[in-house]
Amino acid sequence: MVQNDTGGLVDNCIHHYDYDEALRVFEMNLLPYSDNDINYLRLPSVAAEQQYRQTAAVHSPSFGTTNYAGSIALLHIDGNHAYEAAQADITAWAKHVLAGGWIIIDDYVWPYGDGPQRAGDEFLAQQQTRISSAFVMGTALFLQLR
Repeated sequence: MVQNDTGGLVDNCIHHYDYDEALRVFEMNLLPYSDNDINYLRLPSVAAEQQYRQTAAVHSPSFGTTNYAGSIALLHIDGNHAYEAAQADITAWAKHVLAGGWIIIDDYVWPYGDGPQRAGDEFLAQQQTRISSAFVMGTALFLQLR
């Protein structure tokens, strides 16, 4: 999970992360909101989008099987911070967002590099006719689609 951060601070520490523990914390945080309508794909983002596009049923050991509608009201992009990865995430998933829906690009303002910001700015420039509102709050870019 190389982030290509400026100075290497994040990349130099990433080998200490316990991804199984991170998954358990993620699941615990989702559980209170689950009413058999929340699930996840533990895959790289672009591979997850391909599976999402091909089948409406998503299964995980913790949440069972969830059937999705095939469209997204709120898309939160928070993955690898390298420009190429952030751009690939946005390209893969933005097409599924409904009119009136929101795209949130996390770490748009990130002290270790500008990958999410460059990818977000590129999306803004290319898709400006689809965007009804755009603003930064905290470190995230919020985009509402027309």
